[in-house]
Amino acid sequence: MHKILLLLSFLVSIQTLHAAEEKNKIEVTAKHLDTTETTVKATDGVVVYYQDSVIKASSAFYDKKTKLLVLDGNVEMIGYQGTKEHIKHLEIQTESKEVTFEELFFVSENDVWLFTDKAHRSEGNYTFGMSMLSSCDVNDPIWKMVFSHSLYDSEEKYMKVYDAKVYFWDIPMFYTPYLAFSTHKERSSGLLFPLLGYSAEEGFIYEQPIFWAISPSMDIEFNPQIRTNRSVGLYATFRFVDSDHSSGKLRVGYFKDQENYIEENNLPNSSHYGLEFNYESSKIFSDKLPSGFTDGLYINTTFLNDIDYLNLQKTKLEHFGLVPLQESRLNYFLYNNDYYAGINAKYFIDTRKLDNDDTLQILPSVQLHKYLDHFLWNNFTYNVDFQVKNFDRKEGTTLKQAEMKIPLEFTTSFFDDFVSLSLAEDLYYSKFFFGNESYIYDEFEYYSSIHKVKLFTDLTKNYDNFIHVLQPSLGYVKPGNESESPVEFDNLTEDQKELFSVGLPEEHYAFSLSHYFYDKNMKLKFYQRLSQRYYVDREYKFADISNEMQYNWEKWQFYNDVVYAPEFNKVRTSSSRISLYETEYYISVGHTYKKVLPDQPNILPANDVSLSFGYTYNQRINFNGGLTYNIDESSSKQWRFGGSYKQDCWSMAASVRQDITPRPTGYTTDNTFYVQFNFIPFGGIGTESMK
Repeated sequence: MHKILLLLSFLVSIQTLHAAEEKNKIEVTAKHLDTTETTVKATDGVVVYYQDSVIKASSAFYDKKTKLLVLDGNVEMIGYQGTKEHIKHLEIQTESKEVTFEELFFVSENDVWLFTDKAHRSEGNYTFGMSMLSSCDVNDPIWKMVFSHSLYDSEEKYMKVYDAKVYFWDIPMFYTPYLAFSTHKERSSGLLFPLLGYSAEEGFIYEQPIFWAISPSMDIEFNPQIRTNRSVGLYATFRFVDSDHSSGKLRVGYFKDQENYIEENNLPNSSHYGLEFNYESSKIFSDKLPSGFTDGLYINTTFLNDIDYLNLQKTKLEHFGLVPLQESRLNYFLYNNDYYAGINAKYFIDTRKLDNDDTLQILPSVQLHKYLDHFLWNNFTYNVDFQVKNFDRKEGTTLKQAEMKIPLEFTTSFFDDFVSLSLAEDLYYSKFFFGNESYIYDEFEYYSSIHKVKLFTDLTKNYDNFIHVLQPSLGYVKPGNESESPVEFDNLTEDQKELFSVGLPEEHYAFSLSHYFYDKNMKLKFYQRLSQRYYVDREYKFADISNEMQYNWEKWQFYNDVVYAPEFNKVRTSSSRISLYETEYYISVGHTYKKVLPDQPNILPANDVSLSFGYTYNQRINFNGGLTYNIDESSSKQWRFGGSYKQDCWSMAASVRQDITPRPTGYTTDNTFYVQFNFIPFGGIGTESMK
C-alpha cells in the first residue's frame, strides 16, 4: 500500500527548501503581473516554477515579507515523478515550509487518485481531512476507501489512517478504526489483510497476520487465529535470506481445542502443535573445495503431534503432501564431473499412531558414486555406487547396511552401426548389522551377480513430411551366483527379514519397442512404448504387457497407458486422457482404472472419470473447474468450480469445491466456498466458507 502516498511526492520535495539557498527561488510567469517592493500578483495563464514542480493557476500572490505564496482557481501541480494534483486553494509558507491545501485532488503515475477536503503540512508531518481514495473511474468508482482523517510522517515514510471504510459499489466491505502502512518500497512492520472464513463445524474463522520486518534479510509473520466453535491458536513464521544463494523458513504453531469440541469429534489430542523448517543453499563449502566441485544443502522438515497442525494453517509451507505419514528430509550433496557424494536423512512421523517409537527412520545414509566411465576400451564402461544406511528406531529391530553396486558393460556394433550388442555384469555386495534386540545372528552378508545381454538398435529415417525414430530391443537376464552367510536369508527371524530383501531376479527375456514421429520442425507428433517380459521358469511364461502412447494432432492430445495381464486375461491398470488446448479454453477428460488381481490382492481398486477445464470468455472473465467421479460407487470423489473477473482497478475470484482431507480420526469430506476481492494495487479481502 506504499503507492497510496505517491500523492505526497510533491509535498516531500517542498521539505528540501532548506537544503540550498538557491532552491528557495520562485519563478512566476503570467500574462499580467502586478509587482511592488513586497508583493507579486499574477493573473491569466499563471505558471509557477517552484522546487521540482510546475504549478498552474488562475491567480497567484506572493508576499515577500511573510514569504507566503498563495494560488487560487483551478490550481494544477505536476510533480517530478509524473504525479498530478488539482487544488482549489494552495498556500505555501516558503520560510517555515508549511503548506495548506483546500479540496486537493491527486492522481499518481499508477492511476491511483485521492480527494481530500483539506490538507496541511508542518515540519515533515502531514495531516489530511476527510478523504476518498480509489484507482477506478473518478465519476463512479466501483471501489473506494473513505477515511475521516490521516497522518503522514515523511521522515519515517509512514501513514496512519483512521476510520477507514472500503466500499464496493457503495456496499461497505471492510472497516477498520485504524490502518497504518509504509509508503516506500521497502518492507515494513504492521498488520496484513486478515483472512476470513466460515465452517459449519468450527464456526466463524478469523486470522489476523502481523508482520515484523526485522531487517532487509529477515522477517517474522505472526498468525493468531480464532475459530469460534473450536478455540484459538497461534502460528509464527520466521523467514530469512542468509546469503545470495541460500534462504530458509522456520514455522512454529500451537492450537488448543475446547473440551466440548474434543468430545464431539472424538479427537485423540486436545492440542495441535508442530515445527517446520525449510532451507535451501546452492553453495556451502564450494569456495573451499577443489576446482570443479559444487555442493549444496536441502532441508525440509516437519515435526508435529497430529495432522490437524497442518490442517489449521490458512497458508502452508511446501512439504511432501498433506498425508498422515509426514516425511522430513535433509540432503547434503557434493559433485563434479566424475564423482557424487551425499549425506541424506529421512525422518517419518505417522500421525495415525499414538507415538512413533517403532517407526523406522533413516538417520542417516551416506552415498558415494562414481559416474559412468570407460575402462581399458572406450566401449567397456562401469560405474560404482556405495551406500551406508542406518535404519533406527526406539522400539523394534534396527539395521545398519553397507552396500556396493558395480555394473560392468561392454557394447559393440555390427552392420555399419545398425545393430548394437551389450554384454553386462551387475555385481552386488551388502553387509547387514542388526541391533536393539538379541538375535542368534546379528550380522548378515550377501553377494550376487547378474548376467545381462541386450540386442538393440536406434534407427532414424527422414521422410518427406516427417521423421521416424525406431528403437527396438531384446534383452536377456540370467541370475548368476549368490552367497548368503552365516545362514540363508530364510533362516533369519521375521523381524529381521521385514527390514530388507535379497535375491536374484528370475531368468527372463525382455522385449521393448519404442518409436517416435516428428514433423519437420522436430515437434513430437506421436510416440509409443511397448514392453513385455518372458519368464523362463514360471508356469505362466508371459508377464504383463505395457503399452504407452500419445498422439498430438493440432491442438488435440490423445494419451493412453495400459497394462494388460495375459495370465488372467484382464486389464490390470489403464490411464487414458483426451485434451484440447485452444487460445480461449482448454478441456481434458480422463479415465483411471485399477483392477485387483490374485497376484496383487492388496492394491486399492479404481474406476474414476476425471474432468478439468478452463475457459477465457474475454480478457476480464475466465472460468475453471474439475471433477473426479467414481463409476463403481456412482459418486463424486472431488470437484471444484470457480471463476475470476478482472478490471483495471479491481478483480475478484470465487470458487466452490469438495476435497477429501486427512484428519486425526480418519478422512473427512469438506465442501468449501471461497471468494476474494482485490482492490488494485493495494491488496485483497477474502472469505471462505466450509462445511
